[in-house]
Amino acid sequence: MKRIFSILIIFIFIGTSSVMGQLSVGGKIGGASTNLTGVGMEDFIPDPKVKFLGGAIINYSFGDHVALQTELLYSGKGSAFQYYYEDKVRRGLLKMEQKLGYLSIPFILQLKMGDRSNYFHFDGGIVSNYLIHDSFTGTIDLENDKGEVIYENEVFELDQSPANFDLSWALGIGLVANGLNFDFRYEVGTNKVFQSDDGAPSILNKSFQVSVGYTIKAF
Repeated sequence: MKRIFSILIIFIFIGTSSVMGQLSVGGKIGGASTNLTGVGMEDFIPDPKVKFLGGAIINYSFGDHVALQTELLYSGKGSAFQYYYEDKVRRGLLKMEQKLGYLSIPFILQLKMGDRSNYFHFDGGIVSNYLIHDSFTGTIDLENDKGEVIYENEVFELDQSPANFDLSWALGIGLVANGLNFDFRYEVGTNKVFQSDDGAPSILNKSFQVSVGYTIKAF
């Protein structure tokens, strides 16, 4: 149902752009501080990671105050965490990093203040994220109670099965100045990254994105 809704918005956007308003096209590049959030994560506190994002922009203005923007982006997401373990016979440190790469298609409604070439905008919308690659790797250092090393920077990889699709909510602000685009956007997922059992944490993606881009008027 969510995918059908996304496709419907694409057709509405294409149909509308052919009859009125101003169309601009371009590209953007930036970075994101990404992490995991959710309910029941008291014992699991991940650390944020900086990831790359970039791709194409299509912006359609319905006059001076409203615009609809869609994008086709590569969006990196994920997180990291570390866990220290100690008992009577062993102690060690486990470090892990989760890397997720998505093909992301945002549909963003913009409320603008200014004219068509120079304006601030407030953004809200949805983002369809399609998983294209993932990895879950880590290192472990472990020694016994006598200080003898069992593992030292031992590398390992876990077999994970993250969800192939994530629908996110997006809110943000931005500035357009004679084609230059500056965007700040917060995004939080609505689909669980992993299918969890009853009582397990409901883990969701979240990210704060900063990007710069450039657009030109198509007509």
